[in-house]
Amino acid sequence: MNIISGQEIEQNLSMQEVIESIETYYLTEEDQNEKTPERMHVEDGDNTFLLMPSFYGDYQATKLAGVAPDNWKLGKETIHGMMILNDRKTLAPLMYCDFMKITALRTGALGGLGIKYLSRPDATTLGIIGLGTQGWSHLQAAMSVRPIEKVYVANRSKEKVASFIEKAQESYPQLIVEEASIETLVKQSDVVVTTTTSTKPVLPDLEASEWNGKLVVAVGSFKPAMQEIPDSFLRSADGVYVDTRRGFHESGDLIRARELGRQESDSLALEEIIQQKHRPDNLNEKGLLFKTVGIAIFDLIVTKALYEKMNAK
Repeated sequence: MNIISGQEIEQNLSMQEVIESIETYYLTEEDQNEKTPERMHVEDGDNTFLLMPSFYGDYQATKLAGVAPDNWKLGKETIHGMMILNDRKTLAPLMYCDFMKITALRTGALGGLGIKYLSRPDATTLGIIGLGTQGWSHLQAAMSVRPIEKVYVANRSKEKVASFIEKAQESYPQLIVEEASIETLVKQSDVVVTTTTSTKPVLPDLEASEWNGKLVVAVGSFKPAMQEIPDSFLRSADGVYVDTRRGFHESGDLIRARELGRQESDSLALEEIIQQKHRPDNLNEKGLLFKTVGIAIFDLIVTKALYEKMNAK
């Protein structure tokens, strides 16, 4: 069986379709007997291996992923892996596909849903810190759900900044894209996205009022030792939202938020946001945080959408 490449995935499935597929999953009332066990983490120094199985409807999927935070020093991607879709009844393989593109699409779509429901409808400026695969997917997602006109970018590798800006301007000719310091990026952006594997906060300490009207979409922290968001904002944020409450036990950002007094029960998860059509009021007066960590069912939903679309042709 051939492996479906990232290019083939991109040609067959758009970010908008992925956003809609996850939204539809939460809005459907049909019982699909979904099972998503806790993902397995195996630590090897700073590296992490992840095993993520899930079951839904007629399908079973498994994602195998390796995360090596220091790969940027070698000019390599931080994440590598494989996505396998099986027939649930027989467990016969149906599709092997590029893990990176599936992960990028589902993670970007989760951030996109956060932006759709939690950011100001008139948000026109976007800031992205971390310009790897997830930085690009969140640009695609933001462009799918908001009238973004200008993007500020920051990254520790200047080479990546230049290539990201060039790609963005080729893909979205109407878009203004420029490099900025992180503090300028935050102050000028309606939506701020962080996609790093940092163990120290990458956002600046600002007065609470300076976050008003802003949504922060935090993506990178998936282990307890990682933290992208400063304590000051974890304390002052007017709302902390999550894609899944499992993040409160996995992500350093959310673990730290609990230590600072945030209650897990006070945070709406993506399922509740979508099902309740939750949209915060007085957004110009609030600074909000949407934290994503991802679970295997999202990868299955995206791979299922790809498989069914490709086999309907």
